[in-house]
Amino acid sequence: MKHKVLLLGLGFWGKFWIDVINKTNRCDLIGIAGSEEEVNNIVKEHNYSKNIAFTDYKKAIEKTNADIAIIVLPACLHFDAASLALKSGMNVIMEKPLAMDIEEAQKLLEVKKECENQKFMVSQNYRWRLHNQAIKTAIQDGKIGSLENILVEFRKQEDLQGYRKNLEQPLLQDVCIHHFDLIRFFTGKNCEEIYCRSYRPTWSEFEGRPNTEALIKMEDGINVNYNGTWAARGKETSWDGNFVITGSKGCITLDENDNVYLYEFKKNESVVMVQGAEKGELIQKSDMKFTEMEYGFNMFMDCIENDEIPETTLEDNFNSFAMVSAALQSVEQSKVVKCKKN
Repeated sequence: MKHKVLLLGLGFWGKFWIDVINKTNRCDLIGIAGSEEEVNNIVKEHNYSKNIAFTDYKKAIEKTNADIAIIVLPACLHFDAASLALKSGMNVIMEKPLAMDIEEAQKLLEVKKECENQKFMVSQNYRWRLHNQAIKTAIQDGKIGSLENILVEFRKQEDLQGYRKNLEQPLLQDVCIHHFDLIRFFTGKNCEEIYCRSYRPTWSEFEGRPNTEALIKMEDGINVNYNGTWAARGKETSWDGNFVITGSKGCITLDENDNVYLYEFKKNESVVMVQGAEKGELIQKSDMKFTEMEYGFNMFMDCIENDEIPETTLEDNFNSFAMVSAALQSVEQSKVVKCKKN
């Protein structure tokens, strides 16, 4: 079975999706949509027929007979494009963010209920990285016992490309969704409530507030302390951030080099005033045939062919998106906010 794919959006991440699509022989790209300049450049670069190129995503959905629509359009168009694609009988892969706000996300859930035969997946590519898969496996295998606490530190210099420079809350609105989704992925739990604040360092190139601190209460009493900056000076983390995930039997750490370490708890029988740095056990990463977006795309095609449910469905991702929404509300109102759940 060869899938027919329509790619809506040809910007920075749209070009990445073209590479992913071109790597597999499981599908044919039968339509692309973007600005006139983007379309002309892509058609020329990849020698595509102009017959598959559109400058109006609505016409692209109407005129093509695709079974998969990949939506990489600006966020303000996500709801409309996804709704049209679903109602046209297409399965949908959506790049984040899910919607412009929580109300729009709830409306999209209602549209999806009317199109129950279609698959809908949000591309959360951080989950499908080797080190994060290793963390998840170690937790499931009981390596740290009962998980109760997570510390997350994120540090990156500013990235002012495109829409980011004008965001009021750059980190919260653009990056935190990845970290919040990883928290849900590692714990298997949803957020109950969140208290969040943000601020702008004097040296920041963002006009908005790129520093975010949050206290997050997950289900089953799991507490998370999040500290992030998108205006780092000096040492940086990876885009995943540094994690310390603690349970009753020890902790797992993820560092800036994507190394995962297990530290087993060993009780000190007496007070130790001077102690050397404890050495953790390096957790080996399993081999994966595909990672990142490539993994998600192949998993999605498998789910269509076998009538299975994708890992990061619309319904699942709503719970990650709701964490961002609650955090933004907490910043605005300076109070603890209950998190909506699907």
